[in-house]
Amino acid sequence: MYTQCEDINCRTVAPLQDTPSNRVTYSARVVTNNTLVPKMSANETGTFQLNDTHYVSSFYNQIPIPDYLLAIAVGDLEYRSLGRRVGVITEPTEMDRVATELAELETLLDTVEAYIGEYIWGNYTVIVLPPSFPMGGMENPLLTFASPTIIVGDFSQVYVATHEIAHSWTGNSVTCQNWESFWLNEGFTVFLERKASGILHGEDFALVEAQLGNVSMWADMQFYGLDNTYSSIHPVLAGDNPDNSFSELPYEKGFQTLTYLESLVGDDEFREFLRFWVSSRLLTSVQYTDLIFTWGQWVQERYVDDPQKVNQILADSNWTEWLFKSALPAPGTFDFSTPKGIEAENLALAYIALGGNGHPDNYQDYFEFYSNLKVIFYETLSAHQSEMTIDLLNQIDKDYNTTADPDPEVKQRWLPIGLKIHYEPSYDAAHTWVSSMGRCKYLSPIYSALQDSGQHDLGVQWYNENLDFYHPVAITTEGRILGLIDATY
Repeated sequence: MYTQCEDINCRTVAPLQDTPSNRVTYSARVVTNNTLVPKMSANETGTFQLNDTHYVSSFYNQIPIPDYLLAIAVGDLEYRSLGRRVGVITEPTEMDRVATELAELETLLDTVEAYIGEYIWGNYTVIVLPPSFPMGGMENPLLTFASPTIIVGDFSQVYVATHEIAHSWTGNSVTCQNWESFWLNEGFTVFLERKASGILHGEDFALVEAQLGNVSMWADMQFYGLDNTYSSIHPVLAGDNPDNSFSELPYEKGFQTLTYLESLVGDDEFREFLRFWVSSRLLTSVQYTDLIFTWGQWVQERYVDDPQKVNQILADSNWTEWLFKSALPAPGTFDFSTPKGIEAENLALAYIALGGNGHPDNYQDYFEFYSNLKVIFYETLSAHQSEMTIDLLNQIDKDYNTTADPDPEVKQRWLPIGLKIHYEPSYDAAHTWVSSMGRCKYLSPIYSALQDSGQHDLGVQWYNENLDFYHPVAITTEGRILGLIDATY
């Protein structure tokens, strides 16, 4: 059993004013039977036996947190330390895989801390949840929730842990005051995540992440429409459920906003601003006006001897364009391309040019690609969906065994490409995949591909005789049920 309170679901768990402007400490007393272990986003302060079958665990979080970070998980769980202040929790049967995949957790935490400042939360623990968990990760303090889809076996998805670690500063220590300011959590966190990635893996690695993020952001902007405030990083909710405005915009345009501000003062100086932002706003909830004020305050103090420079930086900050426009301002267009990224794109274009009649001479370069370079390869194929053929997919599958690739970021791109053109091997692979996990990021492209290609009827109802209810399923034109459209009943 686990909770997911972000963004406005804490009200279903506890009688609280469910807004990120509200920060609380909390204590809890959890009664479980002897076979179950409870964990919370708080320090465990003691346990005692209640009776022959149950015991009581006590928890206390003394650092004020926004309500949505209240969390509990209960199950057949065990803990393993991975360093002086980091560890992992999961089911005993999965512990070796999880501990191996997240073995560098201490390095990730140390790297982010060295960049942004002291980590105030004590220990850092990741709990890998059951496959049904709908997100990649959730930054609950002292107990980061993670999807098992990050445990691939090749360390390709460990960056999710870097993102959640960075939330310890931006999101947990400094929190958005309302969901229209969500980018103050996510944009800052993506920025820190990519700084850590650049330090650990090189600047090109971070640029490739930014390139892929830019592609996803633009897709979301097109989905909402460029006349919609949801295509900006200040969505006007007007009473709407904040979930409906959540997309790549707060992450990626937020990141690009900070990248633009960094370009005005330089890398080292902007790092000092970020440290000033976190320290001056520590354990508060903030909105965009707080950022504008703090930026102005820091610039004036930093360049007090150069009033002309102060005025120029503040004039160039361009807040209206970055915050409120449902488009990227022209002066802020960034080139995130890298030689390796271009190589991956060109390899895909070479396959497309051959149309399934053999492979490019340099096809083996693919085997040197790390996960995000593979994603660029498949994103390029997806961008040329109209040129995809069965022969072309057969050739790529023959060369790279893509349909069987365990990397979920590859599956997310490859399987929809195949489903849209009735590539037979993609059906069983898609069925197996959507039946194995509940992470929405990976489920949605599969069902969208089927819907876009007219291969299923969303109105089909399947009757479960054992449980006596109907629910909609995705069913192909061949009568093959792929999975539930919505498992809520």
